[in-house]
Amino acid sequence: MAKNKRIFLCSTYSKCTRNLFDTTRFHNYFKENKFKLVRNPSSADTIVVTTCGFDRIKEDRTMRMIRRYYEAYPKKEMVICGCLASTRRGLGEMFRRASIIPVEEYDLFDDIFHPVIPLEDVRANALDRGLFSRGHGAEKSYCIHICEGCLNHCSYCDYKAIRKCVKSKPPADVIAEFHQGLKAGYKSIVLLADDCGSYGVDRHTDFAKLLNLFGAFGNKDFKLGVNFFEPLRLTRLYPAIDREIIRKKVSEICIPLQSCSPRILKRMNRHYDVKDILRITDDIRRLNPAIHLTTHIIYGFPGETRQELAASFQLARHFSEVSYFCYLDKPGTAAFRLDHKVPRREILLRTRMIQDEMKALSGTGLPCPLKMAYTDRQIEKLWPARS
Repeated sequence: MAKNKRIFLCSTYSKCTRNLFDTTRFHNYFKENKFKLVRNPSSADTIVVTTCGFDRIKEDRTMRMIRRYYEAYPKKEMVICGCLASTRRGLGEMFRRASIIPVEEYDLFDDIFHPVIPLEDVRANALDRGLFSRGHGAEKSYCIHICEGCLNHCSYCDYKAIRKCVKSKPPADVIAEFHQGLKAGYKSIVLLADDCGSYGVDRHTDFAKLLNLFGAFGNKDFKLGVNFFEPLRLTRLYPAIDREIIRKKVSEICIPLQSCSPRILKRMNRHYDVKDILRITDDIRRLNPAIHLTTHIIYGFPGETRQELAASFQLARHFSEVSYFCYLDKPGTAAFRLDHKVPRREILLRTRMIQDEMKALSGTGLPCPLKMAYTDRQIEKLWPARS
């Protein structure tokens, strides 16, 4: 494989900023090492697929895409990398002639391709625009990947198996990349991590201190995006964040609440009071009315009631965007073993509940903050009639 020069590179989910970051990095890696990137897999010697395994819908879509390339080009070498390569058991057995490279073993790229420039020396701050879905918010942004891993142990997540500890970039390196972005003409800087709030635990610092470093550049023309900020870490770190940074320099924060029910949050193994978070988001909006605050809600989690779902509709008053994700069991997670699963008929009914609330909010003439992450058809396909 070391002699191959023609590479077909693709992402299975181009709406995920982290997936795009990795795919852009691989694109730059092949380009800087003089491999020829081709647009058609039929012209390639090697097919490289960057995968997403965030949930069952994305996992199933990814598996279909991998299988399509694997079966259509039986004589071509193939590399399957990214999150699904870490979390999906038996991937190597299903695709025997493919090289499987988990997130935590990206250095294997160098063993396969024998480059002049190793992958660790390749950057991907400016995401490759050719990989974007139309309207992707990071298209004109300069991304700085500040850390790997998170401190959370959410019951529905299997990512902890991939990133078992937090690995933070030194603050000086983050600021150096920030200056490079400004020099390249970028005005939108995105701080990217599995959880920005976990930053620094391995370096005797924290995310509040990192954010405050940007205060020294208040005279520069830039805005910061934070993707993501786990709610518990937000409550602990917010008091230490310079309010001038919030007021003048932060343009977007994603704070994934996942539920508004204390009971369901406990089942998710997430430990914070939503009322505390909303007090913080209201204070952020007071300081910076133009800020774009987003959150995620998982509905249909085991044991959830309709009333607990309906309680999340209040978030439309506090966030610019509330994205709803349907819960789907993933083997290997703690949530998979929970009782009181929500049945298919009820999941579809709750999907309509959200859609009805969206219609009601749209009828006010104001922008509707509520968003469905998936279509009815996608949800129905993953919930067979017998469930």
